[in-house]
Amino acid sequence: MSPLLPKAIREELYRLSFVSLGYSSPNPPVACVIQDARTGEILSSGSTRQTGGNHAEREAYRILREKIPNGNLPPHNVYVTLEPCSHFGKTPPCVDLILEEKPEILYYGWKDPNPLVKNNSGLAKLTDAGIEVISLPELEEIASVFLFGFMSRIGKGRPAFLVKGSLSREGFFSSGEGEREKISSPESDSYLSLLRAKVDAILVGPKTVQIDLPGLDFRPSQEKPVPVEYSEFLMEENLSGFPGLVPLLPKFAKDSEILRIHEENVSAYQPLRVFFLPSEDKIPSDFLKKQRRLNEEYSKSRVAFFLEENTEYSSSMLGLLSELSDSRVERYSSSAIFDSVSKRLGDWGVNLALIEGGNFLYRNFSPGLSSGEGILKVRSKSVSFSKGILPEWKGNFSMEWKARIGSDEWEVWRACSQDS
Repeated sequence: MSPLLPKAIREELYRLSFVSLGYSSPNPPVACVIQDARTGEILSSGSTRQTGGNHAEREAYRILREKIPNGNLPPHNVYVTLEPCSHFGKTPPCVDLILEEKPEILYYGWKDPNPLVKNNSGLAKLTDAGIEVISLPELEEIASVFLFGFMSRIGKGRPAFLVKGSLSREGFFSSGEGEREKISSPESDSYLSLLRAKVDAILVGPKTVQIDLPGLDFRPSQEKPVPVEYSEFLMEENLSGFPGLVPLLPKFAKDSEILRIHEENVSAYQPLRVFFLPSEDKIPSDFLKKQRRLNEEYSKSRVAFFLEENTEYSSSMLGLLSELSDSRVERYSSSAIFDSVSKRLGDWGVNLALIEGGNFLYRNFSPGLSSGEGILKVRSKSVSFSKGILPEWKGNFSMEWKARIGSDEWEVWRACSQDS
């Protein structure tokens, strides 16, 4: 590890990035630490707030200015995971504030892919003002774990995807009996619940809607996370994207302060609940009642519905779906589901999306995954089906991490296929 990124700062940047993930979207979950240039101690730190709130740099300086309200700040350095913005949006440019506060060195991770920043980089302004600007590989590593979804949405116009499947001992995700089935263990569920808070949208297919009556909301687990029995990385290089993010869940699920933040901000961490609906006669009324109840519970309509373009729905049903979803009711073509749905999610500001189940989505989305995306397999060692349905995952994947959590084995497989 390079001495340029002290361990305490590294840990703080990871912690802040994790807290901001799933909270700041559509803005990227950037983290910033301000360090005393003489003593090396952390003076303040901050992460990106919700839309309209402070970016990470402004938040860190705001906290520092509460401690030192007047006069010049002590000599200091700034560490930030993403190049500071240089344009006016809902907040003023962070570069302008940095110029005012005059740190000695600005260390940054990834360059900002946003064209508004890319075409008007403020790094040269900082250099001209006598501030040393250094791109730090260790910060790039952190950015690759937390900012890849934002990079995907800006660069490709779509979110990054993780496909999740809970599997029986035989590898079935369902027995095929048409009944709701619980496969993952309670120990796994505490971590999977936290994963829901880290993504911006969760997708399920029509069979899941019909059988499971899913809610897809984030609910903080009431169970104390069990220790991970073993955790093995199968690749030597640093993991990025979802293969780098998922292994962090056991680490941060044991952090009482992080859990407190999520419990106190449950509504802010709610993902967009995305449902591909069956024909109208197969939509359970209890499912629709649940969506209304969740909207009321969280005081916002975080739900969207996708309908097959050739399937007819009554005007009353369409009106109800529109009411529940703030008009997020979309038609899709079965021949172009990945491209059309991905683009719409990107238009809605979704950076990270989790596909929770059903072969309808497995076979339509898995072939389009690229590096940084992948599959999370939660394999049960206690649930067994004599027969069942195997997941139709398509594409090339390599296993990069595995762990034992309770009676389940977790595996993260990285997509090795096309760069879509």
